[in-house]
Amino acid sequence: MARKAEVKVSTKQKPYHYPGAGLPNVYLVGVECTADADTGEESVGIPCLPELLNALAVAVVTKDSTLTGDELRFLRKRLGRSSKDFAAMVGLTSEQYSRIENGAVLTAPNDKLIRLMFIGLGLLKSTFPKDLMEKVAEANWAAINHKQKIIATHDAGRSWVVQSKAA
Repeated sequence: MARKAEVKVSTKQKPYHYPGAGLPNVYLVGVECTADADTGEESVGIPCLPELLNALAVAVVTKDSTLTGDELRFLRKRLGRSSKDFAAMVGLTSEQYSRIENGAVLTAPNDKLIRLMFIGLGLLKSTFPKDLMEKVAEANWAAINHKQKIIATHDAGRSWVVQSKAA
């Protein structure tokens, strides 16, 4: 007997919560969600996943508040670095870095350094606007904003558009 499945497309009113990137505040609009009618088990099809992850990285690096531990971990993983190697790159001990990824506050100079390193390492060179490095170098972030949601919409042109907005 064939299983029944209900297919829905996520909307702005009811976006799909996507923790798969390692960020707790990512919601996707325009993706197909399939729910098994018998078990309730959900699956989602995320098109162009590498492009989505790049768009999320741009949103994280350009946000107006201090990076959180989750965001720092996300950027580190996008660079393919171990926490030990990344700690050494930014001049911290493994223990200091671990505390930051697990919730300790990142200092403003280290926040700026990490953003600039991420951009400078060229992972998303073609994605970042040319003046981004100057904008980040001159920025001052007053506080961590744990309530900020990242909303990613898969548009009709088959690309991801990321918007940040306060919850």
